[in-house]
Amino acid sequence: MPRLAPVAPLVLVLDLVLAGSAHAGPVQFVEQRRNFMVFDDDGTVEHANWFSRDGFYAGYYPLEDGFLAAHPDDAQFIVVYSTFDLVQGVGAFYQSLANDVAGIGYSHAADFDPVIPAEFFDDTPNSQFIGMLHMNNWRKFIKLGTQEIDDWWISLVFGQELGHAWLAFPHVAGADAKLLLGRSQAHWNFYMHTGGSPVEGHRWTDNGDGSFTAAKLDQFEFSDLDLYLMGLLDPSEVKPWFVIDDPHDCFDSNLPDQACPEPNAFLFKADSFTVRGTRRDITIDEVIQTEGERVPAYPDAPNEFGISFVLVKRPGEVLCEEEYLLIDEIVDRSIDMWVGQTRGRANILNRTASADPIRPGVFCEAGTSTGGDDTGTDPTNPDPTGPTDPTTVGPGTTDPTTSTGSSTSSDDSSDSATAGTDTTSGCGCRSPVEPAPALALLLTLAGLRRRRARA
Repeated sequence: MPRLAPVAPLVLVLDLVLAGSAHAGPVQFVEQRRNFMVFDDDGTVEHANWFSRDGFYAGYYPLEDGFLAAHPDDAQFIVVYSTFDLVQGVGAFYQSLANDVAGIGYSHAADFDPVIPAEFFDDTPNSQFIGMLHMNNWRKFIKLGTQEIDDWWISLVFGQELGHAWLAFPHVAGADAKLLLGRSQAHWNFYMHTGGSPVEGHRWTDNGDGSFTAAKLDQFEFSDLDLYLMGLLDPSEVKPWFVIDDPHDCFDSNLPDQACPEPNAFLFKADSFTVRGTRRDITIDEVIQTEGERVPAYPDAPNEFGISFVLVKRPGEVLCEEEYLLIDEIVDRSIDMWVGQTRGRANILNRTASADPIRPGVFCEAGTSTGGDDTGTDPTNPDPTGPTDPTTVGPGTTDPTTSTGSSTSSDDSSDSATAGTDTTSGCGCRSPVEPAPALALLLTLAGLRRRRARA
């Protein structure tokens, strides 16, 4: 029997008469799609200053109000796609709206996240939302110049952004309390063995001779530590892991003298990356000794989460039916892949999925959509929007230099940075990088692959 997150009483949907007579707000419901709802934004969401507390809520509260005027209050997370790019130049971000979980390090996040006021807080007293994922322009999930959905990018970005609801902030016992932390103190250390977590670190192999090698990954999966912090694993099940201390002789480094990246680096561009250093083994007891036990703990913590998916567009924008079908598929894959990343220990309920048939919209010729910028991810760029801003701080804040929100930047400019690693992009934090070049998106979709029905 799944452990459900608490569900607040449903908010009745306004009928057409009331909706027609109500004063138009900044975010207005437009139509229901198979997996998501479409809203018009008068510029409030598009031009919000997501990197300050006041600026964030000036953009978020109108969005929440507009959504709850058209949909019940039955989800813990709201996922926002847009037809335009985030003006701050990041790829995506997560922002925590509330937290009542102890033992995962939110006290540290509150120290540097410009939006999070304290370890325990609730900035959404009128709803049960605890987090917002802004996934940016939906076209970033399409491989550049194609109609193909980018599964690698979904695995990294959606995995990391939703993971930021609980990750990655814990300190460990000892003098080097921040040993586990990397970019923005909100992602795992570049040299930490995470098995390939979407919240960074790498899947390191100990070669037994003082050297360690990580291979580039096609997909990402949460580590034992991740699952413990998410409330999905008992501490007795968390296997020890290690961090490579004193890294040197990075054989695949692009830097002079084979210099090694800093612990706050992220991706590397080669097929593999080898470094020499000293292995330091870590146990979950070292985390619990510092942060205390997680409350609520497994198996009492929720393992099923309601999520509402919305697309925000500019008034007057018309998207092609083919585009809407692609977004439906992006949502399907995001849900299925995230559940897989938790090894099936968690489930997502799509609260904005429609049980009724959807009337097809406008079918457009390729390239004739009047939607937002036709940008996608560049298949030649291993980290097109950056998997997470190296400068983000908390579980979802907004300052491009200090944010714990997760944000994905839209350009990979790390070749000259650190050993072929990407230290300026990320999915789940915010970094000030230039957006990917705009190219026309070919829109041809032969059919719609329907997934299993979700309650």
